[in-house]
Amino acid sequence: MLTRRAAEPGAVLPTTDSHFVTWIHDRTREEIAEQLTSRARSNRDLTKRSGWTLDLAVIVSGQPVGMQSLSGFDRWPHRRIVGTTSWLLAPFQRSGLGTRSRAAVLELAFAHLGAESAKSWVLEDNHASVSVSTKLGYHLIDRHAITEHGRHYTEHVYQLDRDTWLRSPIRRQCLPVITGARPFVELVTP
Repeated sequence: MLTRRAAEPGAVLPTTDSHFVTWIHDRTREEIAEQLTSRARSNRDLTKRSGWTLDLAVIVSGQPVGMQSLSGFDRWPHRRIVGTTSWLLAPFQRSGLGTRSRAAVLELAFAHLGAESAKSWVLEDNHASVSVSTKLGYHLIDRHAITEHGRHYTEHVYQLDRDTWLRSPIRRQCLPVITGARPFVELVTP
């Protein structure tokens, strides 16, 4: 199971870099796996909270190697802003897979769901995530200090607008193709 693989030390990031991935901080492998599984389960039930989250597995050669999520926030569909989160197992990082995965959910958001903008929140030391955001055309709109588990971080907020994405050269380069999305689109955009 993907969550068990992700919970292994160093599976997503080298243990020396885990400081900016707060969902693994001071947790056992079992706790990490349970947290990931619980989050995915709770995201499936659209009746228990406002907004929505679509968790998608990233598949390589028939095997799940990561997660790419897309969320419509609590005022969706009146305020069409989405957010993205993702992670990949370490052997699949730095190959362009994270960029292609995010490009696919951006295409779903902008071309199929009619989102106006997408946001991404990144701790400033997470250079890989910053790189994916800037490569896809996001721009930095805010930064602020946060504290989690007694640790202090600087979080950057990036935003990408619909028109920028639809005209972007990276969209044409990635050529994201979305199929089978109609039932989901009808569910979240009444």
